Amino acid sequence: MKRTILIAAILSGALASPAAMAGEDDCKVPMAQWQPREAVEQMAKARGWTVQRLKVDDGCYQIKGIDADGREIAAKVDPGSLAIVRMKRRNGGGDGDGGRRGVAPEQPLPANPTPPANELFKGTTPPKAEIQ
Repeated sequence: MKRTILIAAILSGALASPAAMAGEDDCKVPMAQWQPREAVEQMAKARGWTVQRLKVDDGCYQIKGIDADGREIAAKVDPGSLAIVRMKRRNGGGDGDGGRRGVAPEQPLPANPTPPANELFKGTTPPKAEIQ
């Protein structure tokens, strides 16, 4: 009987810990010390960001938008000091790469490509190839 109670107490403590941590705020600033939403928007504008969404999450302001380079951003901002607590960037702006990092955009092929001048392409007749 004592063993069952002990196991139940351990399990309930272990299960309660993640739940308690999930409710914890990233920013711990009293509401009386918060900057207004307009100040957050001005801070973002000064950084060259376009704000698409501004909301409160985990006690912080959360900004979703586009930075000055055209990349998507998600930033958590301390509501008292307007310091950036956490920021994520995605290379998915209007640069045509669809969010793929390190991949050069595809270039269209020229209409009449000319072969390079090297040993492989000597002469005027093009090489023959047969596909089976």
